[in-house]
Amino acid sequence: MVRSHLVELMRRHYLKATELARLANVNRSTVAALTRDRATRVDLSALERICTVLGCGLGDLLEIVPDEPRQNDNPPTARAT
Repeated sequence: MVRSHLVELMRRHYLKATELARLANVNRSTVAALTRDRATRVDLSALERICTVLGCGLGDLLEIVPDEPRQNDNPPTARAT
């Protein structure tokens, strides 16, 4: 899973989503998806422009975290009798 740190970065720079979208010349829906960790595809040039506006690197903006295993992913174990 990819986790976005965009909300924290925007707070540090006192930016609202609409203002960041305007400054970075990206669609407001792209910023919204990143702030909610719901983005599935983001254009690399959009990420580059966001990072430029925020003065950060891609690693500051996005982080890869392991998915938490779902309860149904683990098969039942055999019980000793």
